[in-house]
Amino acid sequence: MPATTLDTFLENDLARELREKVASGNLELPVLSQTATQVASMCMDGAADARSLANALNHDPALAGHVLRVANSAKYAPVEPIVSLQQAVSRMGMTTVGQIAYAVAIGSRVFHAPGHDEWVQDMWRHAAQTAGWAREIARLKRTSVEGAFVCGLLHDVGEPVLLQAAIDLLARANTSASREQLEPLLHELHGAAGARLARAWKMAPWIADAIEKHHTAEAVEACQDAAIVLLADELAVRMERDEEQFLDNARRELPSTRVVEQLNLYDDDLETLLGRVQAVRDFAGALQ
Repeated sequence: MPATTLDTFLENDLARELREKVASGNLELPVLSQTATQVASMCMDGAADARSLANALNHDPALAGHVLRVANSAKYAPVEPIVSLQQAVSRMGMTTVGQIAYAVAIGSRVFHAPGHDEWVQDMWRHAAQTAGWAREIARLKRTSVEGAFVCGLLHDVGEPVLLQAAIDLLARANTSASREQLEPLLHELHGAAGARLARAWKMAPWIADAIEKHHTAEAVEACQDAAIVLLADELAVRMERDEEQFLDNARRELPSTRVVEQLNLYDDDLETLLGRVQAVRDFAGALQ
């Protein structure tokens, strides 16, 4: 397809079809594994002990194997290797295992798109870092760490779903498009698409709201969960953009932003938050 024809297709036909799919709920949505959903629910509810959680994990070898790999990673640095799931749960805690379960399930079921591997890896890295920052902000605000983690991990989940839909539509037109050509459209629609996915997975309404609103003015005016995600997303973007100058730039630029004001974060709060940068890097790295 000639370049001018492709540009017209992207701006008109592809954009229209993707918008219609999002609006109508006609997107093909991935399904989470039953075990991952069960494990995450057990951890979020706090209704299980190490033995019952380990038993649930045993039903999904891939998930169990990932938990053991993370438990033995440099972040947790056990003196002796952890060889059982019950050991892993006891060492890392129920909350962390639940977060790993969500991350493994979402990473394996959602974040893949043939021909765009590097782009999708960037999406996943950003999701993991945003989830890490969201946890730290929630701790600082003394609100639900588990909920903030889930919102952070899922905040851009609409992007890989839309990317796969775009790939399918482009294939029908016997053409393809680059990351640079597709990114603006995915950015426009990913909040609504992610909220659709969260509702299809029967997640709490406030999680879908946070996903849908995290790039909007409402995020800093009416929804603390979305505001937490917005700040976490901003921190992750800044960290990815310039790791060496991240702390200096964040200290200089963040205090005057609307989201920091809305969350009532003072200079000491921001300093405490930024002091967790290595913990965020370690945690995000363990999820990948």
